[in-house]
Amino acid sequence: MNHPESADAMTLLEAGRLTEAAALYRTILLRDPDHPDSLHLLGLILTEQSDPEAGIVLIRRAMALDPDRAVHLHSLGQAYRRLGRMEDAVCALRAAAGLRPDAVEIQSNLGTVLRELGRHAEAVEHYRRAVALAPDSPDMWYNLANALAGTGPAAETGACYRRAIGLRPDFGYAHANYGRWSMTLGRWQEAYSALTQAVRLLPDDAAVRINLGAVLQELGSDRAEDCYREAIGLDPRAAGAHYNLGRWLSGQGRPEDAVASHRAAVAIDPGFGAARLAACMSELPVLYRTEDEIAGRRRRYAVALEELAASPAPSLADAIGSAQPFFLPYQNEDDRDLQAMYGRFACDVLAASGPPAVLAARPAAGERIRLGIVSGFFCDHTLFKLFLEGWLTRLDRSRFVVTGFHTAPASDANTARCAALCDRFVQGLAPAAWRDAIAATAPHVLLYPEVGIDPIAGRLAAMRLAPVQCAAWGQPDTTGMPTIDYFLSSALMEPPEGDAYYTERLVRLPHLGMCYTPDAPPRGAMAGPGIRDPANPDAPVFWSGQALYKYLPQHDAVFPRIAAALGECRFVFVAFAKSRAVTDAFHNRLRAAFAAAGLNADRHVVILPPLSQDEYIRAVGQADVVLDTVGWSGGKSTLDSLAVDPAIVTLPGRFMRGRHTAAILRHIGCEATIAADQDDYVSIAVRLARDRDWCADIRRGVASGKHRAFGDLAYIRALETFLADAVAGGLGAA
Repeated sequence: MNHPESADAMTLLEAGRLTEAAALYRTILLRDPDHPDSLHLLGLILTEQSDPEAGIVLIRRAMALDPDRAVHLHSLGQAYRRLGRMEDAVCALRAAAGLRPDAVEIQSNLGTVLRELGRHAEAVEHYRRAVALAPDSPDMWYNLANALAGTGPAAETGACYRRAIGLRPDFGYAHANYGRWSMTLGRWQEAYSALTQAVRLLPDDAAVRINLGAVLQELGSDRAEDCYREAIGLDPRAAGAHYNLGRWLSGQGRPEDAVASHRAAVAIDPGFGAARLAACMSELPVLYRTEDEIAGRRRRYAVALEELAASPAPSLADAIGSAQPFFLPYQNEDDRDLQAMYGRFACDVLAASGPPAVLAARPAAGERIRLGIVSGFFCDHTLFKLFLEGWLTRLDRSRFVVTGFHTAPASDANTARCAALCDRFVQGLAPAAWRDAIAATAPHVLLYPEVGIDPIAGRLAAMRLAPVQCAAWGQPDTTGMPTIDYFLSSALMEPPEGDAYYTERLVRLPHLGMCYTPDAPPRGAMAGPGIRDPANPDAPVFWSGQALYKYLPQHDAVFPRIAAALGECRFVFVAFAKSRAVTDAFHNRLRAAFAAAGLNADRHVVILPPLSQDEYIRAVGQADVVLDTVGWSGGKSTLDSLAVDPAIVTLPGRFMRGRHTAAILRHIGCEATIAADQDDYVSIAVRLARDRDWCADIRRGVASGKHRAFGDLAYIRALETFLADAVAGGLGAA
């Protein structure tokens, strides 16, 4: 039966005037209780008005009166979705799609429910059908892009976002999600362009500004802070904005402000585990202004860590790894006790979050050892050169099956090369999926080139996923984790008492503890600013191009002492790429050190902008002398600099991390420039600058001996023997 009110009710429904439409449908049903369309549409309205259970009752009555109608099944699926009955929603929507396979909205909504269930491949299938049915709909392309963003091919995902934006240039959420997706791939310029448009189109959306701030932070722009503060202005209770602001402030060397921001995030959201963890780690600044500050910050960090460990919470489980004590070892103190406290805390939190993994049995006689390598640096990175390249190209595959777990989004030509070199290569997983992915391969041994830098690796290392678990010296400090059994180090780098500094069993592998392959040396002079004084080109130039957080204030005096002995000379440093404020603070510290010696730092100190790898090596080649950092010496940078046969002055430190360059020089037979103390360091540097013949002899020695630093197969054979013995002996998890 047709009712005159039906058309009016539909007009009101389409206009979004749901209450008025519902009143008309109730009027119809008072006269005709079995009117299917009115039952269905009133049920749909009730679903939209947050009463899906009542809506389902009416929709089912309509279905009984008028069966096999796709529109009823579609509405039923939507009602089930509102109730959280997702599997029931899938069943209803699949039935609707079976009746109307050409209905765009049904295909799209079915895709949405499947995506919410985490069934991305199925969701993509239905979104693709929706796109095929409505190729000019920006919403359909947007939905498909969002479904692909998690696991789909990057090229297709990006193309879908761009198609949606091309069809609707003012589609703010498409720009926003395109930018957020680009961030996950490390495509920072692409993300910046998309999010800049999103901010313009969605000026009141705090989340978009938070994401733009994160991109600007990655690009090293001071505008990141403005974005975070603007987001807080739009939504003062946006805990994520306070948290991101805290991370920015920490990177700018402002620990007090960083801790306050993280605590503000926790005050808004007490379950914000990442902010709680970051508040603790922010007590460790990038750079210290004075020597006394080091001791004070160390005490503050110890107190914050004790408080964190004393009040663990389930929300911390997902946060482990998101902030790590990366800057602790740069204080140049014995970190064993503090790292043990952090390691126990991290491991206990994760152990309480779920059942333990089932570990592999020992390999049978003749069975190859399943070796898993877990790292976020299967790409162009220091860790790839120090460890991954040698392991993947040199390990005996008749003895080892190698699976690479690439835990970071970065991907380049080296990533593809690593994938080809591994027996199996896993990448692109969601953070929560890594544990099960590793456990599924049943590794006999897991090898971490570092623990303390990559967040996912830092989390996984705190779990027991293999009978034997090892960390190499990519972050040369004890992990403190009871889940890491061995620390794989270098016989030449470790001091005699080195075992006392580790919670793991220390393994001194031969020579430098790596098998390094040098890159082809660059050619030509460095473009851009030179490192010599044009007014005095013969003045000695000292190169000291290490990360600025390696320089401790108590060692600043070596530079003015050298300058006082020589007169005209230059010291060349490289700026901190992610913070002009940190670079300025370091420069001001040097100014104070030179002033204390009655000298003007501006006559002697040059700080270059960040350099490419080739520019870096070419710059070293122009210097007269390389001054290794005291306390935390050069590693890869020293190895790469051997290409230009430098004269390097180094002072071995108390810990392994301060002995890299000394070990390299000993290994290549060039020990004459290894200092015994700081006075000797200054004396050697001055002599090299004055005595050009001796400096040339040192360079010739480096040229003739540097081949010994590379391609060390003795290290590889020793590593293979150690891994086999550890697995066979079951010494790890026991």
